[in-house]
Amino acid sequence: MREVLAAARDWRRRGIPFGLATVVASSAGTVTSPGDLLAVDPTGEVRGGVPAGCVESAVLDAATETLRTGRARLARYRVGGDGPWPARPGCAGTVEVLLRRVAADGPAARSLAALAGPDPAVVATVVGGRAPFAAELIIGRDRAEGTLGTVDLDRWAVDRAAGLPAGAVLLRYGERPGVRVLFQVSAAAPRMLLFGATAVAAALARIGADLGYRVVVCDPRPAFATVGRMPDAHEVHRAWPHRLLAATPVAADTVLCLLGHDPRYELPLLRTALGTPAGYLAVLGSRAAHAARLTRLRADGVPEAQLARLRAPAGLDLGGRGPAETALAIAAEVVAWRHGGTGRPLSGLTGPIHAAHPAGVPEAAAR
Repeated sequence: MREVLAAARDWRRRGIPFGLATVVASSAGTVTSPGDLLAVDPTGEVRGGVPAGCVESAVLDAATETLRTGRARLARYRVGGDGPWPARPGCAGTVEVLLRRVAADGPAARSLAALAGPDPAVVATVVGGRAPFAAELIIGRDRAEGTLGTVDLDRWAVDRAAGLPAGAVLLRYGERPGVRVLFQVSAAAPRMLLFGATAVAAALARIGADLGYRVVVCDPRPAFATVGRMPDAHEVHRAWPHRLLAATPVAADTVLCLLGHDPRYELPLLRTALGTPAGYLAVLGSRAAHAARLTRLRADGVPEAQLARLRAPAGLDLGGRGPAETALAIAAEVVAWRHGGTGRPLSGLTGPIHAAHPAGVPEAAAR
């Protein structure tokens, strides 16, 4: 989604319309899910995609046609069975896709801008039933913009939006057939705090941003803490790390990594970090360096229960070297922590590849 939202912002700024495909529902395997986006501009440049590769080309053709005609519609693609796209094992089912032409000054462009913004937002879109098709309601923290067609439907959407987690879910208003409404929810991005403006930090900032984190890089050295060296970070600070951390909100979903080795701030930073609720707290360096670090922290009276929170050396054992591979190993551990993964090769496991995520209330139950 991030790639499409960034492209939409650029196209809107330049006044360029584009075709947009939004997955509304999918029963064809676990790779494609509601909220997946594909966008195409008038030159044929594509952003995003529909992970169900068997229908992705057909969705692109449909989005291109919608860009030309301007007619919004809901397309259904049957995979396997009597459908035109053969299914691999585990991928049979139906993919429903909302197709729209997005004008630079239109409501859909404003909806995408809201989802890309820094504040939490919910976009409710009518995708079926007795309500204006493709009507949208943008639900922000303090107000709502637009309408789904009726006051009652708008009130219902605002009420339902309040309890939805980040992601997308299809809900139904009223008894069948009712009105089908797709909710796309953007929450405030969790923070990834990287201390030490190193080459590993630059590589990890790029991956972290793609994973949906708000990436903050901090280093007291003016020559290193620059936007030019950290182009993918959302914030770059020249400050003493422990002082910046003390003034930064930290939550259970915060990722905090010490990537530098400056003794002037290492221990003060770790003492401050261990007093926060950060869910992932990692330190880069050798095992010998970490053993010496733990000795100093114990001497300062840091309890063993707090020291046990430190992940060091940071990252999964991928066997790689260099900044990019080290950053990938750390990011892999972050993803495993975030989703409860094992970090083991999928080829050596059994059962579902993707764990079920509670993306909201199922359509049939949301009346």
